[in-house]
Amino acid sequence: MPGVDVSVVIPCFNAKDFVGEAIRSVHCPPLLSIEVIVVDDGSTDGSWEELGRLQETEFPSLKILSHPGHANRGVSAARYLGFSASVGRYLAFLDADDVFMPDKIAAQVKVMDASPEVVLCHTGVQVVGDVQRSAFFESSFSRNPTNPYRLRSLKDYLVRNSICNSSVMVRSSSLREIPFAYVQLAQYEDWLCWSLLAAKGFFLYLDRPLVGYRVHGNAATASIEKGKLNHLYALLEYKIVLLVRSESALHACRVLCSLLETIRLLMVEYLWQPIEEASKAPKIRRNLLVWILIGGAKIVRKVRLPQ
Repeated sequence: MPGVDVSVVIPCFNAKDFVGEAIRSVHCPPLLSIEVIVVDDGSTDGSWEELGRLQETEFPSLKILSHPGHANRGVSAARYLGFSASVGRYLAFLDADDVFMPDKIAAQVKVMDASPEVVLCHTGVQVVGDVQRSAFFESSFSRNPTNPYRLRSLKDYLVRNSICNSSVMVRSSSLREIPFAYVQLAQYEDWLCWSLLAAKGFFLYLDRPLVGYRVHGNAATASIEKGKLNHLYALLEYKIVLLVRSESALHACRVLCSLLETIRLLMVEYLWQPIEEASKAPKIRRNLLVWILIGGAKIVRKVRLPQ
């Protein structure tokens, strides 16, 4: 499809109840050309059949893809499959349970056309679904510079992800230069993508809620919230993959220091008894190696490497 301005990639896994709303939210601004690609990641709830129905009745130009044998390979592989089939100058990611606001695409194309140094543009969000948690999630994705910035210049960019996946628009040419897909065990595949893309140029944050971010019990982010260990292991995987795929030794050193801090936090978690009456349990004694590793990680985390 020649002349496509924006490709919207929607990975879908068991999102039958939401994916139609997500597709309908993709509005094509005047004078722009958009393609929508949905990748079914081995859904078992009838999502594949629902996508076929939507294509037949509402969206004849909708592209529907799946892995061979309708396998479930994870959201990272699903996004990469959709990206590989895209032809747009820009790529916008949209989770199957989120929605775009009507002016999102037009606003982002406008600023990216005017700022060739910007490789990624992201926006604020408005929580839909469980609005009782709206303050937490909306603030989590709003603590960003409002001028073009270097992601790696932020001191805490390896500690927290402040970019909502469904708010992102990237330059396709820049995304093709990074190895962002991997076989994942946990989440944070989007965080890895931003961290690798940071080497290619500036990021820009639009301080407007241009995405409806759905919060519900089945959301991946919600599952991470349920346990500190889940979060730490997901963080560990993210940093290991980033370490081995970093483009420079200096950045790899910075990631390694942060990785050691995550390992330290994990070790500390295992020094506590997971029972109510811990006083009655055998005391956990730290051996010398554990003392050295925990103490050494504390020292390493204070190291400040160049950005």
